[in-house]
Amino acid sequence: MLDKLKAGLESQFSLNPELWKEMAMHAKRIDIKKNEVLIPYYSRIRAAHVITSGSFKQSILDSSGKQTSSWFFSTEICNVVTCLDSYILNEYTKYEIVALEDSVVFQIQKELVDNWADRFLEFSRFYREDIMKSFFLATEIRAQMVSNSPKDFIRYMWANYPDILRKVPSKYMAEFIGITPEWFSKLNKKIVTEGATSLN
Repeated sequence: MLDKLKAGLESQFSLNPELWKEMAMHAKRIDIKKNEVLIPYYSRIRAAHVITSGSFKQSILDSSGKQTSSWFFSTEICNVVTCLDSYILNEYTKYEIVALEDSVVFQIQKELVDNWADRFLEFSRFYREDIMKSFFLATEIRAQMVSNSPKDFIRYMWANYPDILRKVPSKYMAEFIGITPEWFSKLNKKIVTEGATSLN
């Protein structure tokens, strides 16, 4: 799996051999089963988790204590898992992150990431750009969700981010959108039947 981590990094920036040596030494592999918790509510984990296989969902509790899916991570999209309130603000997180399938991540502590960003220019650029891309993606998807009907939003997701719909179980996508699982399945089936996309 270290080879997959290295290949993934090399596909995004020029990986300095000294940087990789330190990464290989300090990155902690975590194998996590489907439905197991990677980051629990009210924890404070200041680390990035780079996905080499699998996918995850982020959830938040509403005022009544009901859990709602609020974001998703996979190897294809948003492949670095963290709770930003802990990672950036050093606060106890409001979120929980759970594996949607058997997954493997490499955990890297924030102090190491910051140190590498100070010492290696190409990594620093990648680090900043990756954070900005993640913020942009989250903002764009949520903007589309609030400005479109559920049906049009699902159509938008199939057209632009089909991997999310293929990876994420229907009940969690329904939570994310704010509709029932039955209504999501009906709309999704109608869009696929209309030929807007393919489930294959």
